[in-house]
Formats: sequence, C-alpha cells, structure tokens
Amino acid sequence: MKWQGKNKRKNVRAQLRPNYLLFFALLLFIFIFQACVSYQTTNRRLQVKLIEGRYQDADALLAGNKRIKKKRNRLLYLFNRGYLSLMLGNHQESIKFFMEADNIIKEERNSYLNEALAMLVNPSVKTYHAEDFEEVMVHYFQMMNFLMLDQKESALVEVRRMNLVLNQMNDKWGNKNKYKDDAFGHLMMGMIYESSQDYNNAFIAYRNAYNIYEDDYTENFGVSAPLQLKKDLIRTAKLTGFQNEVEHYENLFGLKYEAKTNNKELILLWNNGLSPVKDQWSINFTVVRKSHDQVLFINNDLGFAFPFPIGHLSDENKKALTDLQILRIAFPRYLNRPSVFQRAKVTFDNQTIFLEHAQNIESIAHKSLNDRFTREMGNALLRFAIKKSTELALRKENKEAGMVLGLANAITEQADTRNWQTLPAHIHYARIPLQEGENKLVLSLKDPHGVIGRTDTIKVSGTNGMQFRQVFSLQSFPPGVMRW
Repeated sequence: MKWQGKNKRKNVRAQLRPNYLLFFALLLFIFIFQACVSYQTTNRRLQVKLIEGRYQDADALLAGNKRIKKKRNRLLYLFNRGYLSLMLGNHQESIKFFMEADNIIKEERNSYLNEALAMLVNPSVKTYHAEDFEEVMVHYFQMMNFLMLDQKESALVEVRRMNLVLNQMNDKWGNKNKYKDDAFGHLMMGMIYESSQDYNNAFIAYRNAYNIYEDDYTENFGVSAPLQLKKDLIRTAKLTGFQNEVEHYENLFGLKYEAKTNNKELILLWNNGLSPVKDQWSINFTVVRKSHDQVLFINNDLGFAFPFPIGHLSDENKKALTDLQILRIAFPRYLNRPSVFQRAKVTFDNQTIFLEHAQNIESIAHKSLNDRFTREMGNALLRFAIKKSTELALRKENKEAGMVLGLANAITEQADTRNWQTLPAHIHYARIPLQEGENKLVLSLKDPHGVIGRTDTIKVSGTNGMQFRQVFSLQSFPPGVMRW
C-alpha cells in the first residue's frame, strides 16, 4: 500500500508538470504582450503630441513612464528625452541625456550576452542597440546643444568624437553597406571648424562631405552636394592657401571664388518631419531536405536559400523538422510618415534664400535595414531552427512539455519594431548674412505644391562670427499614408 501511494503521488506530479509548463508559457506570453502593448501605446500617444506641437506634454509623457525607462528600452528613452529637451531649449538636460545614451551605445557594442539572448528568444527582448545613423545624430544634437550654450570648445570636442564614429563606420562596413559614412556629419564638422577659424580642418571636412555626397548620397539617398557646400569648399581652400584646389573646384563646379564681405552670419538648420517607424511583416519559407545532415529554408520569390545542419538530430526529429514544409518568419520594416512641409525659404531685406537639402534620414533608415536584411534573415531562420530542434528533442522526452515549449516559441517569435521615432526625416540648411543689430528673418515652409503652410519670424542679433539656430517642424501624416 505504501508503494502504491508513492506511485500515485508520482503519477499526479507527472500529470501536473505539463500544467506548470503551460502556466509558465502563459506568463511569458502575458509579459511579452504587456511590454509590447505598453511600449507601442506610449509611442502612439507620443507621436500625437509631437505632431500637434505639444513638446512639453510629450516630454512629460516620457518622464512619467517607468516602463520605458528600464534597461531594455532605456536608450530609446534617452534619445527621445534628449531631442525633446533640445527642442524645448533645455540644453543642459539634453546634454545629460545624450551623454548617458552615448555611454550605453559604447557598452552595448560588445555585449555578447545581449546577442545570445536575442538568438534564444527574439530581438525585441534584448537591450536596444542603436542604428549607425542614430549614433551619428546623437553627436549632431550634442554639437547643437553646446553651440546654443556658446560653448564652442565643447562643440569641437563633439566634432572630434563624431569623426571617430564616422571613421569606425567606414572601417566596419567598407563597401558592404550603402550607408558607410555621413555627408551631413562632415558638413557640420566643417562649419564648426570654420566658426573657430580653423580653415584647414574646415576645408578637409567640406571636401569629405562633398565626396560622400557625390559617391554615395546622390545615388543611394537622393541628396546631392548643396551649392552652399561647393562655395564653402572653394572659399576655405583659398583661405588655407591651397590654390591648386581652388582652381580644381572652380573648374569642376563652374563657380568662382567669392570672398566674404560680411563676417556676421547665421547657419539656420531646419529639422523637418518625423523619421520612419518600424513595423512587422512576415515571409514564408519552404523547408526542403537537402541531405541526411542538412535542410534548406527556401523562398523562391525573393531568391533566398539558407542551409541549416540537422546531423545532430535524431531521425525522428529530422523527419519532424522537414515535415513542417512551410514556416513563417517575422521581420522588421520601415514605414514612412510623409512630411507636411518639404521646402523652405528665408526672406529678409528684400532678399530670399532657399534652404538646401542636406540629410535624408528617411532614406538612410530604409537602406540601412535593407543592407543587413540577408544577415537578419539568416539569424531569424537560425533562431527558429534552434528553437524547433530544442522543442523536438523535448517532445521525445515529454510530449506535453514539448507542446508547451512550441507554444512559447510561437509566442516569442516577433520582429523587433523599436526605433528612435522622434528623429527628423530630413534636415535642410542655409547660411544667411546678418547686419549689425537686430535682424528679422521670415521663414516660410511650403508643401510640395509650393503652398506656404507656416511662417515663423526669427529675430537674430548680428554679431561677429557664425551663429547657429535650429527650427523644428514635426507635422507628418500617419505611416503608409501618401498625401502628395
């Protein structure tokens, strides 16, 4: 009787074990679902406030959200708070947010545990890893923070830090990626060097910017070298004493050197629209047995075939994996948020200057994701195969436990749709000569049909040297809506 009682309790525990596993899977689902819903809900509310121009309310929304401040999403929280603080004129706070963000980027760059977690579960559970262009934009905004505080030495330090990041990008990607350097970043460096009368470094930065616009930006991102950049390149070559370069660029551009008659000027930067948001889409693959020890995941429409070794599996599990025939894998993609305004001009003293397009973050985001699409697809299929192999092995030992693991795997197979959603979609700029005393400039923002939809009056005191000023227009249409 005693032996029968022990057996009975053992059988009861065996029956309850799958229920415990099912309970764990449900808890995992609830955790991931709540985290995703909370993050997406906060983002939707944030976008509404930004488009309506309620920047203070948007900043308060982020400041009061405890979940988004946690480690997994903290980098995005710092990005958004840093940019909002910059727009609100809270430059010291903005500097602190971006400094912490920069430190996290450096720490996460070599986080192997972070990558391993993404491989075992899904990329959205790992600590957010910044895109290359997001890291560059951190340094751009930091430059602007220091310039607005009249701290040119600190701005120059940020210039050197940006240059280091750009060099690392170039070394890392070479010709593998379309976005391997940043023309706008070099353009900003040139203007800041020039504002400090370091014409030699200004010339080098302008030359680098021009070469990147010509070699990469025109074809890949639809942005040609601005006319103003060409003029600045010739002028700084002259100021540095590089007469051969002056003649070379004069002939190349069909321009002549123009000496500045006024050393008072404003660099006006227009941050326009909102960058694309990430969404999830799925691709179907067919599982084909290539040999006894390998299967292929195939999508004929896209022309992809990814091998996966199965030699370590039992014959039963090999058959179970190949019997799947078709599987669906989730991937991230970008959706544009079309900007309401697309062109701008400044009028003053019966003069008109049009702002020139210098940065296309919208296009860079798409190209950056496309460049690593094959690599991410391979990782996603490897992750699926590892999960499925583990599930099949567990099913052999305990059918119910294997089913629960299969449920957990299905729940956690999601694309990472996080990104820095407050970034501008485009940046335009102009150099505007100033007069002594107060200058009244009228900025007009136009839609693609040339209709003026917004005017801002900018008052600037004309002082010696270069001044920098930013304006922001975040008005955009919802993702996927094409209004023009």
